[in-house]
Amino acid sequence: MPKASQLSNEEVSKILHLKLLGKTVKEISKLINRSKSMIYRVLTRKTPYEPKLRSGRPRVTDIRSDRRIQRMASSQKMSIREITRAFRLRISKNTVHRRIIESVYMIHAKLARRSPPSMLHISKRLHWAHNSMSYEDKWMADLFSDEKNGTSMDQTGNIKFCYNL
Repeated sequence: MPKASQLSNEEVSKILHLKLLGKTVKEISKLINRSKSMIYRVLTRKTPYEPKLRSGRPRVTDIRSDRRIQRMASSQKMSIREITRAFRLRISKNTVHRRIIESVYMIHAKLARRSPPSMLHISKRLHWAHNSMSYEDKWMADLFSDEKNGTSMDQTGNIKFCYNL
């Protein structure tokens, strides 16, 4: 991918005009703020300068859908997932996020956050954690086993793995 954007028709005509006035390539590059190699290519080209079509994977969204994404994000205070679901096209949430970032006006806008978990959801998660994270039986069996290698827990609660060679 090129490092700089392509030259516009105005810039090409300005380069040619400055060269006719007797300016050097170095002076033209400083005036236009472009590289010397780009200016030299414009001046030595036999055919008229035309920007090439960019090859590569085409975008999933067009300009109209990009504007729609930006409008939904700014006016309706929707999250990225909600915007993705609202579209008829199959677009990933990363694509939606990139389109919002590409917008010059949406840089500092805050998107809606995911809703906080309900009290029922919190209690179910705590219940699951309480049921599935009981290690007392395993620690006691491991501590008092006759195996040479094993895990143990010290007084501070750190887990240690012992090797007896």
